[in-house]
Amino acid sequence: MEDRWCSACGRKFTPRAQSPKQTYCPLAECQQTRKQVWQQAKRRSDPDYSANQSEAQADWARKHPDYWRSYRAANPSYTQGNRSNQQVRNAARRIAKSDASAVAIALQDGIYRLQLIGAEADSDKVILVRLTILGKGDP
Repeated sequence: MEDRWCSACGRKFTPRAQSPKQTYCPLAECQQTRKQVWQQAKRRSDPDYSANQSEAQADWARKHPDYWRSYRAANPSYTQGNRSNQQVRNAARRIAKSDASAVAIALQDGIYRLQLIGAEADSDKVILVRLTILGKGDP
């Protein structure tokens, strides 16, 4: 059988005679990559498989409730790296502070006119509006 190039590592390998369509070499890392690719495709194409995988993962998490807490305690560099990465993700998503929308405005029943005033120069997301009550039934 003719040599091929591995889809994972790019090295040349001789496929097994029993697997004529083999595209990954026999190295453990490449076989792990092959399995991950297969599982991802299977989860996307088979809803039953995906549900079973999710259920098994949730079951494992219930049986090992302190796993992540102890992992973070044993690996402080992981924890710090995750915090740094989360700050970057939050900045990209522009998450508002939790108390940003805590002020509630009590509105009266009636018809309102919403008038666009403009946008702040600092941000393209903030829009200034004026809310005017027209009364009950005024056009």
